Amino acid sequence: SLVASDACGGTMLLRSARGALGLSHGRVRCMSRIGRVPVKLPEAVSVRVEPYAAGSLHPIKPPTAHRLRQMMKRRPDKDSFQAFGTPHRVVVNGPLGEIAVPVHSFVDVAQPDAETLQVSAKCGGTTRLGKTMWGTTKSYIANAVRGVSQGFRKDLELQGVGFRARIEKADGALYPVETLVLRLGFTNELQLPVPPGIEISCPTQTTIAVFGFRKRQVGMVAAQIRRFRPPDAYKGKGVRYVDEVVRLKPGKRR
Repeated sequence: SLVASDACGGTMLLRSARGALGLSHGRVRCMSRIGRVPVKLPEAVSVRVEPYAAGSLHPIKPPTAHRLRQMMKRRPDKDSFQAFGTPHRVVVNGPLGEIAVPVHSFVDVAQPDAETLQVSAKCGGTTRLGKTMWGTTKSYIANAVRGVSQGFRKDLELQGVGFRARIEKADGALYPVETLVLRLGFTNELQLPVPPGIEISCPTQTTIAVFGFRKRQVGMVAAQIRRFRPPDAYKGKGVRYVDEVVRLKPGKRR
């Protein structure tokens, strides 16, 4: 019984020590491997961190201490965005344009020097909210820096007999804006007006290049073009990304 009591006492002592250090029985990783890496700023890119204006955010009820603890256990929402202080936004300026990245109030952004930008979570990455927003915010800022300095590009290709793509310049009558015209085996030609901030070119009649400084917009436009005629499951005819692997189904065999 003495050995059992000593063992129980040692177990309780170990549990209390783990609780004081914020550890659990499993392996806990408090640091974000993506968030802790600083963002490199090119020479042509300027960054400024500014708070949101007082009237630009929707009013929320002042959260209690219990509600704040519950917010840290959940995913971010519109109330937690400004529950831990005044949220900021990072405005990235470069040769290709300007992007404003919203920053959650649970995340801090600091610029120790002119060449790097450091992102950190107020909890040090020990809560679910901190783990969620730390690496996500850093990736958004890194994508904005790359977008205004280098831009993003998506290449697509057409596979099929008679499939063609061309760019029609704006002439004010038939095409009021620059338009991508596709021939994909349908009765009529398909037309996609080029949205602002996006450049679409056709190096050849069967290839399409989408370029822009917003990564999300470039991906959405490329996905919209692919949805006009996705690759066929049996012959592979359609619009696909360059280097996309399309698995074909075997046809019927007699």
